[in-house]
Formats: sequence, C-alpha cells, structure tokens
Amino acid sequence: MALVFAVAMAAALLAVLTGLFIYLVMRKWRENRRQARLRAYKEERRLPLLRYLLGEEELSFRFSSPLEREAVLQLLDSFASLLKGEHVQARLRAFAEAHFQGWLRRRLASRQWSERMNALFLIEDLQMKGMLPDIERLYRSDEVTEGEAAKILAIFAKFDYRPVVTYVLQPRYELTEFAYRIIFGHMGEQLLQQVKKRFAELPPAGKYALIDMIGIRRRQEQLFLQWLLASEEWEIRVRALKAMAEIGVPLGARQLERHLRSPHWQERLMAARLAGKCREEKLLPLLCERLSDRSFAVRSEAAAAIARLPGGRAVLRTAAQNVDDRYARDMARQWLEGEEI
Repeated sequence: MALVFAVAMAAALLAVLTGLFIYLVMRKWRENRRQARLRAYKEERRLPLLRYLLGEEELSFRFSSPLEREAVLQLLDSFASLLKGEHVQARLRAFAEAHFQGWLRRRLASRQWSERMNALFLIEDLQMKGMLPDIERLYRSDEVTEGEAAKILAIFAKFDYRPVVTYVLQPRYELTEFAYRIIFGHMGEQLLQQVKKRFAELPPAGKYALIDMIGIRRRQEQLFLQWLLASEEWEIRVRALKAMAEIGVPLGARQLERHLRSPHWQERLMAARLAGKCREEKLLPLLCERLSDRSFAVRSEAAAAIARLPGGRAVLRTAAQNVDDRYARDMARQWLEGEEI
C-alpha cells in the first residue's frame, strides 16, 4: 500500500513538473515571438519617423496594434536622447502629444504604480509639457506615492513650471536631501532665484541641497554665501564654506579666523580648504595653528592649504623642525616628503 502511494505521489509530482516546464517553454516562446514582432515594427517605422523628426517629410500614423504603439514609443524615446536641436525636439514633442497623450493620460490614472511611474518617465523624456495639468492632478491626488511625488517635482523643475517653488517649500511628503538636489539641479536660473529668496522657508534638507547646488553649478552668489556664514546653524556654515571653496570665493583672514577656530571639526576643515584657495599670506599663522588640530582631516587640509600659499613651503619646513607638537611635525614632513628639511 505504501509503495502504491509513493508511486502515485511521484507520478503526480512528475505531472506537475512537466506541466510547469511546458508552461515556461510556452511563455518563453510567446515572449520571443512578441520581441521579434516588436523588432520588425521598429525596423519598419524607424526611417519614416526619423525623416519626420528631421523635417524631411510629414508623417501620419495609425497604430494597428498595441505592440506597434509600443514599438513607436520606444523609437521615439531613443530618438529623444540622440537627436539634439530645438526644431527636432519641437517636432518630437508635437508627435508625442498628438499620438500618445491620451494613452499616457490613461496610464497616469492607472491604479498600478508601475504604469503611472513609467508614464512619468516617458513624459519627462519626451518633454511633453502639454501634460503638466495631468501630472499636477496626480500630484494632488490621494494615490500619489512618495517616489512619484519626488519624480513629479523633478519634472516640474525640468519643465520650468513655476508652482514647483511652492511645492518644494511645502511638499506632499518629506523630501530627502538627494531628492532636493535632483529638483534644484533641473531648475533654471529664475526658479532658483525664487527659491533662494524664500530660503528661510525651506526645510533643513532643502537648505543644504540649495547651498550645495550653488557650489556645484558655480553660481556667483558671494553675498548670499557670506550672509549664510553668520548663521547660527553650524551645518549651514559648513555648506556655505564648502560652496565658497568650490567656486573660489575669497575670504579675508579676519573673516576666516572664526571658522578656523570653530568647535566643529567639519567647519575648521572647510575653512582650511577655503583658505588654500584664497592665497593670502596673512592666513599662514592661522593655518599653522591647525597643524596641531585634534582632527587628522583638519591637520591634513591645513598642511595642503599652507603648501598652496606664497611662502607656504618654507613655513612647513620650519614647522617640521621647530614645532613642539609631534602630530604637527609629522604632518608638515608628510607634505615635504622628498624635500630636504
């Protein structure tokens, strides 16, 4: 009896595995067939679509199947990243809005997160500014998720949509510093100026990201950065010093002294980095103090700054021989390695 039961179980298991194998083979066959048809559609439509985008001929499309629509959409998406020029981009945008706006609108209203997100990426790639009201409707809806909200704000910034300033000040979800950086990175000059004017209303992550973006984009905001140096928040001062060092904004010895003697090592580090860019000989005594800093990073940055200043290497040679602090002597010697002390 037990043997019969075991044989029956083995047969049942074999039948299940065989059925599963046949199902996977069929699924793979269907997918291969679908991909082959997709490639065929793309080959058929590639040249006419390219000629249309280049303005060589007009084109009238009527999709015979969803697969053909997908093929043309993929072609359009690839052309959007390859073809440059305002005229080509305008024709690409017009074609996308004429043929895909309704389809993308339905995707934005879908209950499936993946369909809504894919639609957002396509709208961004194809620069479909005509869909801004639909995107804003999604942003204001209860269905929008945290990831979608961040993506929508990035699209608003990229499309130069003015209400984005209000949205980043009062976002639907708390935004990370990384998300703010992406949004600010897409913003044009006018939008960034509006955000800067309302700096105090930004949450901390937004403030840090905006200051970093000023440094990354090397925007000439000397007065604004110097104003930030008076902030009571040490993190704001550190970010401002970092941005000034990246841009190369000079700061006098008297102004830098406070930051070089800050209780926060990050602030001393960035002040030393900025001092190295200022190339002011008066900074040498202050930087020599930092050779004895309790933070290795600050000592190293101070030595690097001294080496860049006029007469700095002579100061390092003196420090390597005469300074009482062992760590300061070692750091000076490291930067003079290879030279006769």
